[in-house]
Amino acid sequence: MAVPKDAVWERDPHTAAKHDLLKQYLEAWAPILLSRHDVITYAEGFAGAGVYKQGEPGSPVVAYEVFARALHRSPKRVRLVLMEEDPRRVEELQRQMALAQSRNREDIAARLSIDIEQGDFHPALLRKLQRTGRLGKPLFVLLDSFGGPDIPYSLLHELGRYRSTEVMVTFEPAFLTRFAERHDGHRQLGDEAFGSQEWQHVFRQPSSHKFTFLREQYRATLRQAGFTHTLYFEMVDEGGRKLYLIFGTQHERGLEKMKDAMWKVDPSYGIRYRDPRDTEQQMLDLVFEPDTAPLRRILHDFISEAPKGRTVPELQRYTLLETVYRPAQVITAVRQLRESGAVTTEPRAINTKTRVSAAATSPSAGPSAEQGALW
Repeated sequence: MAVPKDAVWERDPHTAAKHDLLKQYLEAWAPILLSRHDVITYAEGFAGAGVYKQGEPGSPVVAYEVFARALHRSPKRVRLVLMEEDPRRVEELQRQMALAQSRNREDIAARLSIDIEQGDFHPALLRKLQRTGRLGKPLFVLLDSFGGPDIPYSLLHELGRYRSTEVMVTFEPAFLTRFAERHDGHRQLGDEAFGSQEWQHVFRQPSSHKFTFLREQYRATLRQAGFTHTLYFEMVDEGGRKLYLIFGTQHERGLEKMKDAMWKVDPSYGIRYRDPRDTEQQMLDLVFEPDTAPLRRILHDFISEAPKGRTVPELQRYTLLETVYRPAQVITAVRQLRESGAVTTEPRAINTKTRVSAAATSPSAGPSAEQGALW
């Protein structure tokens, strides 16, 4: 989306879904970290005004309320570091955060500090985190820009040096595919975001592959920056506009909790997900128990690549690290694949000791047109 000219603007469905996802994840993240550390930090590079035109809370307020509830059950402390460039939005953000503080007890407000700074987020955000000693300590950084290549690789690389840091970045690929090929300045922004010029091979890709190519290039960028585990959500709203949410962490448990959060997002926002590894690119409605036909296709392909098959733990870890699905869904998916004749299992009982192999002559792992979306 274009950068809004007003200090406060309308909230779109993508934003509503992102904030719901953020809330669900922080509700899991905060108690885990507060049980082990005296202080945890939440930071934003594009904090905004803290409110939207219809009064909906912005992400800083959403995060503050989550942490306030967590501190009712914990004697620890939380620090919010919020960067915003527009002075009008800074003024409104200060007002909104003061209102949020006033809704909580004084002892909670005293342990939930808010540090708002006006200025371009980079390198000011990094300097702030360095100056306050928060790098190397539990830290979640939300880099929710307006979708262009706004996040420099140098910032991601510095954050990724620390095992205790997690990031969530928004990335709208349409900007680079539409404007960068013939504009030197936009190509330079892309180089800075990806940390190299490799992404420019997108201009030689067929139109249907351009977004996928950029997504995979950005995944490589995050891994190069130090975030060994990345989770991609391709969000598509009712108008067909795509937005990638990219979560980076060095902890597999963080991936599990983010996936749990993902499937709890309110479906009323009109947002659907799509698993990047699903060759049929089936859309997934936001329900806690989603249609697992794409997972079955993905697992069948992964199993077929191994002449000796895969163990259930291998399939569960692959599901965790490489798909939008949860490891808990693997055993049911394997059972359905076996019932369809696509795989065999040894022994027949499916558990953590089971090895799954592709059947000698297996049917397609995906539903046919006649079958519809379900097996």
